[in-house]
Amino acid sequence: MNNSHDRNLINDFTPKELLLNVYISQGLFLVIACVIAFFFDVPFPWNMDSTLTSKDLVLAGATGLFLPFLSIELKKRLPPHYLDDGGINEKIFSSLSYPHIFILTGIIAFTEEWLFRGVLQSLLGLVLTSLIFSLLHVRYIRKPILFSIVTLLSFWLGLLYELTETIWVPFLAHFLIDFISGCWIAREHKKGRKDNENGV
Repeated sequence: MNNSHDRNLINDFTPKELLLNVYISQGLFLVIACVIAFFFDVPFPWNMDSTLTSKDLVLAGATGLFLPFLSIELKKRLPPHYLDDGGINEKIFSSLSYPHIFILTGIIAFTEEWLFRGVLQSLLGLVLTSLIFSLLHVRYIRKPILFSIVTLLSFWLGLLYELTETIWVPFLAHFLIDFISGCWIAREHKKGRKDNENGV
């Protein structure tokens, strides 16, 4: 019932309209991060240490590869409604080219990691920031598996920030997760469309 309602709402929007909403929300996140960072004297990302060690890269890379792999495996093994987010990710990413997915996921990873890890976590701490991040993914709240994954991921990204003392590790991990997941969605959509055209 809820899945059908969510999909009906999403179907009212074109992919371009959904994409515009994503860019607007990321723009708002960026403005909020700038304002809070300015007034609370939180360092801007370009003023932070950008040196990444091999350990940092391994942590970011392992996280960025594990989550998409887990998501793909869960989709293969669980009933579709367990992981149904209403179709918003599918509708957005299936309409984009791979270079556009690269740009979009880079923007999302930067703005969200700077706001939540670089700014809010510095002021509110790991637990509260992670909960805020999870609750903002409101469409996952009625999906225990999706919400659990997002919550655990939020805590883990926060821990990466605490352990490495640089925003660029959670940024890279977040980017890889979104980019790989987005490319997989686009690939599956193109494959399905090609199969339909060939009558498979």
